[in-house]
Amino acid sequence: MVAANAISADEPTYSAGLNDPTNAYDAPVPGFVGPDGDGFSPDSSASNYVNPLFFGWAVEQVVNYSPAPGVGLYTPLPGLTLDFSIPSKALGPVTGDNFDVVSLGDLSTTQITGGVAPGQITLQFGVPIRNRSGADLVIFENATGGTNSVFGELAYVEVSSDGEHFARFPSRSLTSSSVSAYSSIDPRKVFNLAGKHVNASGDSWGTPFDLAQLASDPLCDPLLYPGGDPPVNLNAIRYVRLVDIPGKGPFLDSQGNLINRFLDSQGNSIYDAWLTYGSGGFDLEAVGAISQNATFSSWAAQNSLPPNSESDDTDGDGLADLLEYAFANIPTISDNTTPPTVLGVAAGRLQITFRRDERAADLTYEVQASDNLSTWTTIARCESGGPVVGAEDFSPEITETSASPIASVGVIRKVGVRDVVDLSAKPRRFLRVRIVKP
Repeated sequence: MVAANAISADEPTYSAGLNDPTNAYDAPVPGFVGPDGDGFSPDSSASNYVNPLFFGWAVEQVVNYSPAPGVGLYTPLPGLTLDFSIPSKALGPVTGDNFDVVSLGDLSTTQITGGVAPGQITLQFGVPIRNRSGADLVIFENATGGTNSVFGELAYVEVSSDGEHFARFPSRSLTSSSVSAYSSIDPRKVFNLAGKHVNASGDSWGTPFDLAQLASDPLCDPLLYPGGDPPVNLNAIRYVRLVDIPGKGPFLDSQGNLINRFLDSQGNSIYDAWLTYGSGGFDLEAVGAISQNATFSSWAAQNSLPPNSESDDTDGDGLADLLEYAFANIPTISDNTTPPTVLGVAAGRLQITFRRDERAADLTYEVQASDNLSTWTTIARCESGGPVVGAEDFSPEITETSASPIASVGVIRKVGVRDVVDLSAKPRRFLRVRIVKP
């Protein structure tokens, strides 16, 4: 096994292969959560469930599957033969099963020299993925290993809104030398390439991708298309494409020409385990969408609730299901120890703090103030998932940060709104959050 290279002080340290929630670059997202702890899949947890953070999965269809030559049957154990060329295995929610995958295949030296295209697969989403705060989609490979040593086969990630024009996420690979077949890489040296996080043998972590990182891409930047729309609309992504990276690195062909086709965005060679067979190359398990717009009815369906259960209190914690939705709670788990809003005093003014979900596109949040509990005035609001802003002529102090313990996740927001009136002038003062659903 290849030893992990040390990371120098002047290099960024990207996320580890397992739970690394505070990593500022690409903190992995758990495929499963629950009472047994984040990231433990059915192989190691009897009580965990698929992470409800995901509002959608690639379930529409596989638009294209073009594996490299040689993908097919594999016999890991006597009497057990598996077929890794079934593209439909990439559809649906994450399972954490390292055999529930479709492989893209690897390329030999001869194939790379001959210009054979690397394997690729394109998946379609029925509901578009949008550019919201933090990670917008998460990709699960079947990598194995631990914190700083992972056997993972890497792939470029590309997105499209029309299925024709694809923008590739900018990537980074700091692995400095070749990796032999079925050996490991240090995931802390890899960024924006799928396949670096462990998702097998009881652990389930996916690699996050933030569409905001494509904002200046020539295919995505609206400033380059005055009077028209860019070919790739980052608020309407319907296609995700994975392109395998045969991680051999540079080599000389028989004529002495340098061959080095697989590079990161800064021109560095990308190395991963090479050469692999059978289930060789990138193995796609699932693609989860975080940033899809929701409605109460779609959220209710996701949580197995009736479509018109706004007034129900499914978990019996005193909070109606509509408010569970608005405040980003799970409607089947009691939250009665965590109030949906918190009042306090800051700089001599009343302040209300609450959580909201950017994806709740059918809601309006209104922060209202009153002196008498009878007449209420809206001082701040947000609509259709947009930011919280002052209402009418009011200018309250507003703070908004991620409410997630995972640094890469941003769609669940912690909002603080400070009143426009000083308590010294009006000591009798009230604030509330009003949720409006058309």
